[in-house]
Amino acid sequence: MGATMTPIIDASTLSSIFGEDSSGSTPDERARTSHREFVRGQTMLAEASPAAKGRRLAAYEALSIFGLDVLRRAIEDGQVAIVSSRAEPAKTIKNRREALGISIEMLAKMSGVKAGALEKMETSGKVSPIRDIEKVAPPLAIDERYLGLSVNKSVDSELGVRFRRLFYGDGKKGLTAPIVGKLTEAAWLIARQQDILDSLDVEDVVQREFEHSHDYTFPTYEAGYRLAARTRALLGIDEHAPIPSLRRLIEHDLNIPLIETELGQSLAGATIANGKRRGIVANIQGRNENPWVRRMTLAHELGHLLWDPDQQLERLVVDRYDEIIGEVKILQDRVEMRANAFAVAFLAPPAEVDRIVRENGSGWQAAIRLSEHFGISLTASRAHIQNICRFQLAAGKGGPEVSDEWKAQEDRTNDFFPITETPISRRGRFSWAVVRALGEKLISDDTAATLLNTNVEKFHKTRDSIFDLTS
Repeated sequence: MGATMTPIIDASTLSSIFGEDSSGSTPDERARTSHREFVRGQTMLAEASPAAKGRRLAAYEALSIFGLDVLRRAIEDGQVAIVSSRAEPAKTIKNRREALGISIEMLAKMSGVKAGALEKMETSGKVSPIRDIEKVAPPLAIDERYLGLSVNKSVDSELGVRFRRLFYGDGKKGLTAPIVGKLTEAAWLIARQQDILDSLDVEDVVQREFEHSHDYTFPTYEAGYRLAARTRALLGIDEHAPIPSLRRLIEHDLNIPLIETELGQSLAGATIANGKRRGIVANIQGRNENPWVRRMTLAHELGHLLWDPDQQLERLVVDRYDEIIGEVKILQDRVEMRANAFAVAFLAPPAEVDRIVRENGSGWQAAIRLSEHFGISLTASRAHIQNICRFQLAAGKGGPEVSDEWKAQEDRTNDFFPITETPISRRGRFSWAVVRALGEKLISDDTAATLLNTNVEKFHKTRDSIFDLTS
């Protein structure tokens, strides 16, 4: 039997799919220059018309999701079926909800879709508005673009198992339904942001420069110190200098999705892998309101993300404040011990700590100076000095205030974001990526507005402000 030949797609076929005004010799090039849009509902895809009420998709967006043959049939036949079976997407949605241990009533609160509409959505053969389906996807960590097309592309089953374990009280980390909803949405955002960055050809620095480390050897803190020094070297950061903005380093230098959200008073942050995508979640409530504490949280999660192998990360690591800032007297988990050591050594290199102590003496003033210079909490400074210099440092009176400079470098632009209805979790680098993607015609303005939880008119009025603010 002879080899299968890849069919040659002629220019006229590409023009019929993407329009005569598109240019290029490949489907990808044509899609990126096309003004044509498609519209999808739950079960069908068609060329967009002014009266269409479904999800409007840019040509590149539709090509990436459905492939060239589906787009061709949509143009030639007027519309084309896109679901794999009558049971979809009801089956995937219901299975995912049950796998996470979330009731219909809980999901209604998380998504804003009424319980009756959710029951209909989970019934095979019933058709629901595509925009309701899209609202349900983030709190279930489902990629709604592939719902009904491919279960493997729409859900990460391993992540679902971990979420269920946490929700039902995995030791001290049992989570409430609202917190689970915030974390599942964060997982959805991480995967979506990384997909957009990939389509923009933004460099994946983590994959290029970092290889997971199995080094948890005793004493574990020394393994964390070694990885902190290696990270600084790989990123070209001076071995003695403070890091002015950890948020900027994570989002812009490393291109890692960083999601800020409300996780209550006890949780500090999380590291989540959704499929092949890893990202960091930071709580904006509780002690992280202090930028110095938040820097420790971000550095701790960065240690997990850059260096923990998949089997250690288990697709989801949730960290509490008392674990990160050193209030647990005996931390048994070597994964957490290494991440703690990495965090403080990455922010405040041990050699510089030793120098500051020698210059300022072994008193409380040394801890104050360390906090002011490196932007870490007094609790972290005191513990760091004790570990490096091998002496007990008695707590003194008073301490430094976080300067306006540190606040400006680490605080996000939430108060100045021009669209008030955009959730905090979707501001910053995520919104920057959305605006960039629209500018390069990778997504439609309908998709862009929906991703920022607003309407098309308001999005267009504010897109330049969003881009300037988040750049």
